[in-house]
Amino acid sequence: MLLTIGVLAGMGPRSTAPFIDMLVSSCQSLYGAKDDMDFPKMHIISLPTPFYPGRDIDDVKMILALQSGIADLVKAEVNLIVVPCNLAHRYFADMEEASAGIPVLHIADYAVKSLPPDAKKVAIIATEPTIEDGFYQQRLVAAGKEAISSPALRAHSTELINLVKEKGFKDEDVIASWRSLLLDAAALGAEAGLIACTDLSPLIDGGPKPFVMTDTAASLAEAAIQNLLA
Repeated sequence: MLLTIGVLAGMGPRSTAPFIDMLVSSCQSLYGAKDDMDFPKMHIISLPTPFYPGRDIDDVKMILALQSGIADLVKAEVNLIVVPCNLAHRYFADMEEASAGIPVLHIADYAVKSLPPDAKKVAIIATEPTIEDGFYQQRLVAAGKEAISSPALRAHSTELINLVKEKGFKDEDVIASWRSLLLDAAALGAEAGLIACTDLSPLIDGGPKPFVMTDTAASLAEAAIQNLLA
């Protein structure tokens, strides 16, 4: 594997390692990678950004941070760039502008394609800025689906993200809040869920689920390896 993946991660810091593991798993499932030499070279940046759940974002500072990270990956001469943070895709055009023509995959394109075809009502579990930007809603509508959300669901998501940042994925309060959040989404009629925040992705594997869930980070990891193989 001679090609190189650039990963702009660290948003939040706990989400970086799980995403790299997803890339490794995708290599194994898609083309049977086994030995160290079977896997692609990766340049991984854990990028500090001015994001604080529940607070307004300074767009100028955020764009500068993201473009700086992309520029570092360009200097590393990667062949493909992925950004597992969903919120960062509010600034997708700004990231592309800094990529010097290196392809940057949009997380929502692959996440929506990964949803079950018969699931029409899809809950978006994400940060407020991700919901407000509407890039998931636009793609869901184009795919003939309905986006499910509510002020209470968004507030609960923000609360849970803060809890994960403070206590990690395995804390009892985090797990209880996660299960309650899923029940809230089910009560709104969700038939499937997009877990569109990498801080929440590792929670998917724990416990029963009231509907099918698509991890947007896992979809992006698989798409990255498929694009390298194309």
